[in-house]
Amino acid sequence: MVRPSPDPHESIYAFLAYYLRFLRQQHNATQSDVAKILNCSIGQVSKYESGDKQLATKECAALDKEWNTGGVFTIWLGYAKLGIDANAPARLDRYQRRAIEHCIFSSNLVPIPLQTEDYARGLLGAGHAAGLIEDVEAAVALRMDLQAAILDGRPNLWVVIDQIALRQMGSSQVMADQRDKLLEMGELRHVSVRILPLSVAPHTGVDGSYWCFTLPGRRLAAYSGNAIGIGRVIDDQTDAADVATRFHRIAARAWSEDQSREYLARMDESFDDLAQE
Repeated sequence: MVRPSPDPHESIYAFLAYYLRFLRQQHNATQSDVAKILNCSIGQVSKYESGDKQLATKECAALDKEWNTGGVFTIWLGYAKLGIDANAPARLDRYQRRAIEHCIFSSNLVPIPLQTEDYARGLLGAGHAAGLIEDVEAAVALRMDLQAAILDGRPNLWVVIDQIALRQMGSSQVMADQRDKLLEMGELRHVSVRILPLSVAPHTGVDGSYWCFTLPGRRLAAYSGNAIGIGRVIDDQTDAADVATRFHRIAARAWSEDQSREYLARMDESFDDLAQE
């Protein structure tokens, strides 16, 4: 069964998917013909045309050259990268759940895979107070479900947390439990937790967090978020690889796993003393 093209009015990415099928049909070409142009499978072409997968720079350039479009695909892809993608939240959720490896730099809070339920509740409660979340407990349940899905199958997690992200974000007991969670997760063979000390600033992460995914088939994707919850999901393989390189550069400046554990362990006294007051 042929998957329908998305509504081209939804986003520029949807337009690219729609236009790929339209132009293919105008050239009386089959999906097999396009697969040869893009050096991919027919199934991948079907995903491109349905919008389930985004065309990247390499694919757009190949289509522009084969069909002599004047660079239309490449030009519109550039505009798509600058705008807000309506399908981005669904793609991000899918990548978080399916990735076999995660590289996460978190600049301002403990990332989702490592959060305790009470820590998450505090963050989502702040969203409720700001009018962004209607039902805190429902949001907490969804976050814990996402966390369980991310960790299912024991994917490799490489996490770098900015030292400032460990500031007080709840009661002393909440923070003590969150510290213990970080120490516990860091003991797992497939999880690496490292702290980026304040002393290395400025660095390439001062403008926000980012998350790199390695998906089945070794395909890359990435996500760059910001303070108001509007982020960019990156499917372009060249751009996603650039984000991964950025992660490794900042990870090289972080404390080692042992140094990070020692720092977290030294936080015991301050949190525990406050919890008893």
